[in-house]
Amino acid sequence: MTPSTEELTRLLTGAADDIVEGHHGLGPDAPALWGRGRRATWAARGAAVGVVAAVVAAIGLAVWPTGAPRTSDPAVMVDVDGTTRLTAYPDVIAKAPNVLTTTTPGVTAAVVPGEGPDQVYAVSPAGVVSRVPLPREESQFGAGPALSPDGRWVAHGPALSNLVTGATVPPAPARAQLERTWGSPEGPAWWSPDSRRIFVGTVNEGQPRFGGVVIGTDGSTTEVPVIVDGIAPIFAGWLDDTTLLALLDLGPGSTRLELRTWTFGDTAWTDRGTVISWSPKDTLTTRASLSPDGSRLLLVSSDDTQETQSIAGTNAMMFDPRTGAQLGMPAGDGSLTPSQWGKGTAVTWKGWGCRSAWRGGLPVITDGSIRGFVDTDPTGLVDGKTTTELVAVSPGYGEACVAFAGNELRGTPVTNHLAVWQERLWTWGWPLLGVGLVVLALWGWNRRHKNLWRRPLGHLPPIIAKPF
Repeated sequence: MTPSTEELTRLLTGAADDIVEGHHGLGPDAPALWGRGRRATWAARGAAVGVVAAVVAAIGLAVWPTGAPRTSDPAVMVDVDGTTRLTAYPDVIAKAPNVLTTTTPGVTAAVVPGEGPDQVYAVSPAGVVSRVPLPREESQFGAGPALSPDGRWVAHGPALSNLVTGATVPPAPARAQLERTWGSPEGPAWWSPDSRRIFVGTVNEGQPRFGGVVIGTDGSTTEVPVIVDGIAPIFAGWLDDTTLLALLDLGPGSTRLELRTWTFGDTAWTDRGTVISWSPKDTLTTRASLSPDGSRLLLVSSDDTQETQSIAGTNAMMFDPRTGAQLGMPAGDGSLTPSQWGKGTAVTWKGWGCRSAWRGGLPVITDGSIRGFVDTDPTGLVDGKTTTELVAVSPGYGEACVAFAGNELRGTPVTNHLAVWQERLWTWGWPLLGVGLVVLALWGWNRRHKNLWRRPLGHLPPIIAKPF
């Protein structure tokens, strides 16, 4: 037997003895080995699915549709007097990506000022948002857009834009003349209930006096006479299709507000003999707004901070424009009890500047969130919570004042769920997708090089081992 054979025999004999005596090393555990294999298989499949999902999500976010399908016949109704008004309004105004830009969005329920002075966002009764460019004006003749009751016209400065046909009136030369003649008003314009004309209360630059101008949808313009020289009136809107209402603040405070009316075509204002007496406190600003049917008058005054002469909030109270009687403010069930409100009392809320809207004959607060005074939560009696928000506006619009058709939320609220999810996915989808892709890449790199840091330095690639 050669030495090599003897050595082989010795090794085999030693191995056999070790096996018999149980001194051999244990082999891999079969269940654990199979488990690791299954986990590796599922991990590989999960990585592939993740990559595919990420690609699909990226494509979906990039080519997401612009909104819900439009109907050829918008939700409108015709009153007994022939006036066309909307029968629905959006209870959510989302700011979805890829908003369509058009001059003819169709019948519109609300408009939101855009990023610049020459565009607005038009919101359909179903909550579909479109970007609408407006005629460019040299001066801000109007303070914010105003939407007609039938949802077909938006007023911006001296220009009236038809949202159905895309036409604009008056002609450009007439608009330029209006800008030269009339100064910039403090508040938005007032549409007549029949959507045929709009009134802008302002100051005549040539003869400094408070008056205004009426612009018709036919392109006509009519100057409104001065009420009293030297006194700035508080315009409240239209009592009917042809009659404007204004208040003269003869003070002190708001203790003597005399009502005046002007009928289209008249040469002077008429003293109605009605006086409203409210708060004796002097405020920086007082405004008024008539309900769409002309039966209620909402007065709001700024809640001033005397130290800084700034406005901290809004005080509000309703009155009867025919008698001047104080009506009070609505309770949580919508009821009005004048006897519960003393003279000079008011409801106060934070914010100032946006014109209050109306719904069901009751005022709607538009400073900040758009909310009413009536509990709209159908389960309010069960959970004890009060829900007064009527329209949720995306924070993507900033603190813009939303203008509703005819200054009213009329009909049934409609939710555009597609636009809501579009905004949510666009707001959170891209960041989460980016984070997911980074995590997926790190996980894949770790799986590929999971033993890299456990190897001896001599076995590492030169680019890693060289510094050591």
